[in-house]
Amino acid sequence: MSIISAYVREDWLYPATDLRSKNMFSFESDEDSFVRFVKDLLARKIIKLKSKLDNDVDEDEDVDFNNYNDKTYLNAVYKFTFVGIVICHNRLIYVYPKYIGENQKLPSYNPQRELAQVLRVIEKYSREKSKQDIYNIDLFADEGNHNRDKLLSVMLFLLEDYASNGAYETDETIIEINGSDEILWQKTIDETYPILSNNRPYYVELYTRRNVNNDFDYLKRLHEFVITKCSQEIEKTSLTNFFSLPSVYVSDEDESAFGDEEQILNVLESTISQTFDDRKLSVLTALKLYFNSGKVLLGENELQLIGTRSFETIWEEVCAKVFTSQKNDSLNKIEPYIDHSMINKNFKGKTPTLVELIKQPIWKRYRKGASGIPKDTFKPDYLRFERKANPDYYVFYILDAKYYCPNWTDDSISGQPSVEDVSKQYLYYLAYRDVLERYKVSEVRNYFLMPKRKGGDKIPGFVKIDILKQLGLGVVEVRMLDPQLMYDNYLRNRHLNLSELQ
Repeated sequence: MSIISAYVREDWLYPATDLRSKNMFSFESDEDSFVRFVKDLLARKIIKLKSKLDNDVDEDEDVDFNNYNDKTYLNAVYKFTFVGIVICHNRLIYVYPKYIGENQKLPSYNPQRELAQVLRVIEKYSREKSKQDIYNIDLFADEGNHNRDKLLSVMLFLLEDYASNGAYETDETIIEINGSDEILWQKTIDETYPILSNNRPYYVELYTRRNVNNDFDYLKRLHEFVITKCSQEIEKTSLTNFFSLPSVYVSDEDESAFGDEEQILNVLESTISQTFDDRKLSVLTALKLYFNSGKVLLGENELQLIGTRSFETIWEEVCAKVFTSQKNDSLNKIEPYIDHSMINKNFKGKTPTLVELIKQPIWKRYRKGASGIPKDTFKPDYLRFERKANPDYYVFYILDAKYYCPNWTDDSISGQPSVEDVSKQYLYYLAYRDVLERYKVSEVRNYFLMPKRKGGDKIPGFVKIDILKQLGLGVVEVRMLDPQLMYDNYLRNRHLNLSELQ
């Protein structure tokens, strides 16, 4: 079965005629196939349908796309709202972040290496947020599709785990007398008689324990069968090289050798309930997900996803980790020492985090004593105090990671954050102004951080609102960061110094 590959960029506008063209998805004149294709992508919110270039049709989550006739889909304009890989109706779609490519064109080469790095970043973020050892794209892709569209993630996990750890092994423990492996001293003392010499006991017979791997074990065979099937399916999609995966053919058994699907799932469920080894639990859980899915990646009704609809969240996390935000640190772990009881008396003995110092809005009625304080308030992306060479000189950093790609010329700017975004950066400053003045913080640096591929202008300028700048709130500096460098540091758990921003 052949698969058609296409390369698109998130957030660009694609007329239906382009998506149906031979050089992209090759639907040609098959209108029914194209309509089914876009309906599936719309249902998963991978694309948005636009009736006009500036109006989204699907702003309301409850829109029933079946109410539109086929002509709507055949004449519409579409925008991808997803970053990652989509397999849909035998078509493989690489969806790149919106900072890759300019003027409605991707670079002359297909920058697959960059997208592979992006997917590793998404996978790490997903794992850290879900605290799981298997890919959990439910956080980003399709929460309600009951495992079916995360089969690609499960297969990738199984293949990468197999490459690192080998086949699932069920160890059989054999107790021997005078074997060459681990001595079981407690059993030896309890069940044998020593010979005493010079008041010291000598044991002639020692109980020992030997672990033996059973090559004919059911679960090992099942694991190798699934690994082989996963390798075959990934090869059909042409993604083997993209993910740098080896071809693995370690089983020639049929699925019938393991019983029907219900029997297989029962064995996996039973084993999971009795297993406490983390790696084995991850493998068993992935095998269960595999058998609960369709087990194939390609087909007219198959849709597979690995990626995110919320890449702005990923960019925010990368910037916060690489520059080491103190936003969620307790005040007793940062300098300068801040006595929160002098600022906000609502914590009742609990030491707040730095971000919790921002006071909530207060709602009051005109009746005496009637008021309310909601939990929500301003939530800046990144906050940090930095002490300079002078021990009394502190700089306070307010960073806001913005997933925007502004087009900045000598005469104009477009695609920039909104005036509301700029206003919020000033409000973050104002929210901490009392604290900064009380503890004589010498300097405040306020930044927007946006992605721009290597080779472009990294420090284009700043943004200001004059009426707020005149109040002493300065400007918001704009920094364009190389995403590949940022991702590399994030994946390696390395940090950059804030002086890099200057």
